[in-house]
Amino acid sequence: MKLFDSHAHCDDLRFETEYEGGTVKLIEDCLNDNIGYIVNIGTNLENSKRSIELAEQFDNVYASCGIHPSDVFYDDADEAVREIESLIKSSKKVVALGEIGLDYHYEHVPRDLQMLYFEKQMELAKKLDIPVIIHDRDAHGDCIEMVKKYPSVKGVFHCFSGSAETARELVNMGWYISFSGSVTFKNAAKPKEACVVVPSDRLLIETDSPYLAPTPHRGEMNKPSFVQLTAEVVASLRGVSLEEIEKITAENAKRLFRIK
Repeated sequence: MKLFDSHAHCDDLRFETEYEGGTVKLIEDCLNDNIGYIVNIGTNLENSKRSIELAEQFDNVYASCGIHPSDVFYDDADEAVREIESLIKSSKKVVALGEIGLDYHYEHVPRDLQMLYFEKQMELAKKLDIPVIIHDRDAHGDCIEMVKKYPSVKGVFHCFSGSAETARELVNMGWYISFSGSVTFKNAAKPKEACVVVPSDRLLIETDSPYLAPTPHRGEMNKPSFVQLTAEVVASLRGVSLEEIEKITAENAKRLFRIK
């Protein structure tokens, strides 16, 4: 059994400049090691295109396209979302819309602008009947209210940082919950508690590489192969074997992203 990294940014320029051999070599190494599948995540129009290009080079690499709340500064929101729609339709390797959502951590992007792009992309997801990848940082209440407005749209709250109660609420609404390397951090009480209560059929794991490298690599450049360290901690927290976590998270990701 190989692992499914459900959220990575392999197109990040750090890999091209800092990983020996560059981005393509990184992906080759991970797929030859312990990784069976990768979903590479778009955050704006430019890297969504690169995500598709990478996915089309590898059988087991897939792409998502979307506009992240920190990348919403396009002159025309409607045109930007139309371009995302065009990208999604351009390749069968695109399996999700995202990442989209809200980020209130730094307060450098107006909340109303974030909300505008979030809602327009949720409308697009409804139109296309495609799963979404939600970025929710310090914005749990507003993110939940938004997804409640679109009950037919489903997907995953990635890099989950909310409470166990919030995780239960989202699962009851039909959502998946994904845990990143942050669940391995000593001070990550909330993600650890949430990880325990998520039902087995709604659980995903991810790296969010090159960010959030798990312990003992915290502070280093993350990579998809490190998802095994997250899987080990998740298995320990839930009192099951690593093999079970590998199996159920891969099955869940394939179901969510409609990968046969």
